[in-house]
Amino acid sequence: MAALQKEIQVMKLKVSIFVAVMALALSGCTTPQPQPTPSVTTSAPIPSSSTTPTPTATATVTPTVTVAPTATATPTPTATATVTPTATVTPTATVTPTATVTPTPTATATPTPTATATVTPTPTPTATSGTLSNLARIPWDGGPGYWTKFPGAARLNNPNLFPVSVFFGKPEHAARLKDLGVNVYQEAEHDGSTMTSITDTGMLVIAGQEWTRSEVGANDGVVAWATFDECDMGLGCSGSNTQENLQQMTNLVEKIRAYGDGRPINANYSKGILGTWWASGTMDDFLAAVDFASVDNYAYTSPPVGDAFRASPAWPEGANPAVSAAYGWQVDRMRSFQATPGEKPNWLFVESARPYLGESNARTITPEQMEGAMWSGIIHEARGISIFQHNNDPAYGNYSLVDIPDDRRAKIKAALAGIQALAPVLNTQSYEWNAGAAGTDTMLKAKDGSAYLFAGIGLNGAPGSKTLTLPAGITGNQVEVVGEGRTIQVTEGKFTDSFANEYTHHIYKITI
Repeated sequence: MAALQKEIQVMKLKVSIFVAVMALALSGCTTPQPQPTPSVTTSAPIPSSSTTPTPTATATVTPTVTVAPTATATPTPTATATVTPTATVTPTATVTPTATVTPTPTATATPTPTATATVTPTPTPTATSGTLSNLARIPWDGGPGYWTKFPGAARLNNPNLFPVSVFFGKPEHAARLKDLGVNVYQEAEHDGSTMTSITDTGMLVIAGQEWTRSEVGANDGVVAWATFDECDMGLGCSGSNTQENLQQMTNLVEKIRAYGDGRPINANYSKGILGTWWASGTMDDFLAAVDFASVDNYAYTSPPVGDAFRASPAWPEGANPAVSAAYGWQVDRMRSFQATPGEKPNWLFVESARPYLGESNARTITPEQMEGAMWSGIIHEARGISIFQHNNDPAYGNYSLVDIPDDRRAKIKAALAGIQALAPVLNTQSYEWNAGAAGTDTMLKAKDGSAYLFAGIGLNGAPGSKTLTLPAGITGNQVEVVGEGRTIQVTEGKFTDSFANEYTHHIYKITI
């Protein structure tokens, strides 16, 4: 019996050693992604992530000068087991030059982490005499002051300007786009027109690589250079894997830096923000490579984009992607991959019609949805709005900010005017504040003695009546609903308003 007991002890020792060795070996098998920091306050909890499904094929096309996309198969990356960032608390526009089929990853399974809601706690400040100084601030890039480090971007350093860009606009449309409310060309067609034909209208330009340095020259209306479009997905650039794509991006950035003209560098990204197989382990590096970036995923109009969102471990379980809040979520994802959330400006793409989609169930965005998506992005700290106007809905022309009926144009123009009118407010740093209305996203700012509370429906939120709470220190007894010609009484620091649709948003102004 003693011999048997001794043998059992030896076996236990061997098992313990084997378990320890295996644990040590497995500890290096995952590469953690950066944890997201919420950029906006929400009242809705985030459920655990579900297992990542294989998405359906996604066609993503971007116009060339001739606006005739050519189908190109995206290289199929090998999926790597990666722990993706946990879901953000709160809850684009595909602009690629070629059609891409969503790759089906091979081999190792991606672990599905449990989404941890990192809820911004509801502050309980004590009253101060007419200030919000007791509230913490949302991390940001510095607003218009960010551009002071780039002499070539001096005209972006304007507190009265909120950037609203059009992607790959036609030079001859500059005056009409400016009248609509667009103020930046995020790349322009290189069709033989001069750069001054755009900038002489007052438009600013982010010059694409089609434009030479001599064509751009010292034109102060050209405020930045663009790099690749959707290089995080292997588009624009041509690497066989994400590391090669990142190296191509880095090389191009170094080439542009060598110009020495003081202009910042921009890139547009897409599905790398989802934390799945695109740009696995490199999305933070893609964002760090440039001075400001935009993101495009057309959730309202492309069903495959919705499938891709649901496949993200950061996507709230059960949430509908075809809502305005899905656009603000994309900005949160951008911020989550930055070393300090919001350390560089993030812009958001929103489509203005049906963005070259070939699926039979593709949809066309309405002006109301477009407005809701833009404001969702802004509430989530987007520093600019980009519009993808190219369209294949036969009801409108190819340029769906120009070739559209007057009533649709009027609605879009009014929406852009509403954004621009609030530029001096939007170009200030936000405060951390949870307004306490379940299912809403809010942003709090202050300007010239007034507080501004921006509110919209969040992911998994529902339209209806919402009661919002103001921070202590605000003395006004009624809020003005900006742009709607009405006021609401404030009782004991709270007021109630109605949100009719998922894209409904309101802006409340009240004396501090």
